[in-house]
Amino acid sequence: MRKLIVLLHLVTLIVLLNNTRLKAQNKPLTVGDEVPDLTFKNIFNSSNTEIKLSDLRGKLVILDFWGVFCIPCIEEFPKLDSLQKIFSSEIQIIPVNPLDRDSIRRFFKSHPKVYLPSLPFITGDTILQKVFPHRGNPYIVWIGKHGKMLLDDVPITQPNIEAVLSNKTMKVPEAVKNNYVESLFDKRWSDDMVYSSYIYKGTDMGLKLEKSKIGQSFSEGGTIVFLYQRTWEGLTSGKYGFFRPGRTVIQTKDSSRYIKPKNLQGYDEQVWQKNNLYWYQSSIPSDKPYNPYELMKEDLNRAFHLNAGIEKRPVRCLVLVRTSDIDKIKTLGHKPVDSFFHADRIGKDYGPTRSLINQPFSKFSKRLTGLIEYGLKKPFVDQTGYTGNIDIQFKADALDGIALGNLRSALKIYDLDLVEKDVDLTVLSLKEN
Repeated sequence: MRKLIVLLHLVTLIVLLNNTRLKAQNKPLTVGDEVPDLTFKNIFNSSNTEIKLSDLRGKLVILDFWGVFCIPCIEEFPKLDSLQKIFSSEIQIIPVNPLDRDSIRRFFKSHPKVYLPSLPFITGDTILQKVFPHRGNPYIVWIGKHGKMLLDDVPITQPNIEAVLSNKTMKVPEAVKNNYVESLFDKRWSDDMVYSSYIYKGTDMGLKLEKSKIGQSFSEGGTIVFLYQRTWEGLTSGKYGFFRPGRTVIQTKDSSRYIKPKNLQGYDEQVWQKNNLYWYQSSIPSDKPYNPYELMKEDLNRAFHLNAGIEKRPVRCLVLVRTSDIDKIKTLGHKPVDSFFHADRIGKDYGPTRSLINQPFSKFSKRLTGLIEYGLKKPFVDQTGYTGNIDIQFKADALDGIALGNLRSALKIYDLDLVEKDVDLTVLSLKEN
């Protein structure tokens, strides 16, 4: 009996030690910490059945946490593949996903237009999510040649990889920690408060107001232009669509403060964001009948020395017009069909022909608006005056390529066209004060 008790104590001790070791391995890590020697068996897209981190010592290991609904993650795959080939044996990029291997396999099979990089994928992950806790994807972790965490959420670029491999100091903007407070005002004066607000510059929110116990709270973040657009969308109940192309006019000497210059990448893009993105927050007592958008408008004008207003002005647009009086799209009354979509960026395919059969023309006009304004980045106006149900079919190339020439060719069959001309639109105008 005594031997049995000793044996049970020994088994219990071993279990406790294993649990302690497991918990230690799964504890959240920060830059400078040594990464535990973890082994992963659910590997996709590799001849190896497992990945052991200790086997990668001597290499720069980059973990890329991604998701199947994360468009930016998926669009990075070709670049990751290219960088892995450029640096070959010096680095190992590993995409990480919590979905199991079969789910990831089905995802790539059902989305043939998604680029599959020649990289080993860790699937079914539950450990790395705990070791490197984060919100949202993509999220990047850099592990040095000696197994220590080097960088936290720094973009994967060729200059960044070269800097790490040559032991150069990385130019990484310092993150700002959030501080949570209920109000910017002393509670003793809350009864006399009209409202409180603040504007903070930077890509991270430096001070976050919790939901006010004395009224309503309001917050937004983005570029100066975005904040004004959000304000005036609120003031006009979204009537004019100021977020759409051509609906905001910036009348300033230097637009680089308001619109990100093209071709900015890596560190330069981070610097621009740090200098030109803002957080706005306000708190209004429940007994004060103020419109938060009116207050936001006044705050923005004071902070950025701009005058914002609505005005009518001619804007160069792509305009949908009829080229004849012949009605070539009137429905024949067949069973309704709606497959008039373009293949999305993660590769969903709607077939070689896209149709709207016995569907309202307004649906066609709305789909065309999305293609042109968000695909071609040009303002669109429908001047056909057409109503009623229609039958219309496009070949897939006309929609998936989103090229003006292809769209015009497809429309020509139905005596429709897209022409460029000036149209008077209601726009949001930003002028320097």
